[in-house]
Amino acid sequence: MSIDLRLGDCLEILPTLPDNSVDAVITDPPYGINIANNPFRGKFEKMTWDNETIANSDIEQIRNFGKVQIIWGGNYYDLPPTKCFLIWDKVQPFNFSSAMCEFAWTNMNKPAKLFRKSVVSYEKYHPTTKPVDLMKWCIELATNPGDTILDPFMGSGTTGVACVQTGRNFIGIELEPKYFEIAQKRIAEAQLQMRMEI
Repeated sequence: MSIDLRLGDCLEILPTLPDNSVDAVITDPPYGINIANNPFRGKFEKMTWDNETIANSDIEQIRNFGKVQIIWGGNYYDLPPTKCFLIWDKVQPFNFSSAMCEFAWTNMNKPAKLFRKSVVSYEKYHPTTKPVDLMKWCIELATNPGDTILDPFMGSGTTGVACVQTGRNFIGIELEPKYFEIAQKRIAEAQLQMRMEI
């Protein structure tokens, strides 16, 4: 299994990747909803990376990689109609002020899918950390063992951890050094755990 982690701006790094090196893009770009300043995310420092969405032209550049694309927060971007949207039901109380679910746009020709897991049932390493189980679910819906998955907005490395646990190769790119270091550590720990289980 190959793990390739890169610190930097994905829009500068993506053109350096070899042609046909990626089978799927599974990512969670900024939604532009200022989530880092949400009072419920108090343990994280205030940041500006989610003050606005990235340009639609940049999303199109990312979509040039891989036959399959899963883009969380796809409802915040100008993407084509999709048959197979993915929904994460966060099992939130009805009177809770944050979103009760999240949407992923995909280009897969499958029926829409629903994943249910409480947003308070797992550890957070980043203001928008997704559950590892959710990313494993996405990976298994979209790819085969041995495929290579690209996450150009790697954050704290959850997609990489899920790739290790499901036998996929992973290319992860992250701009923030703090979260890049967290991703490196989490992915290395997942690799060690997998070796111990063999």
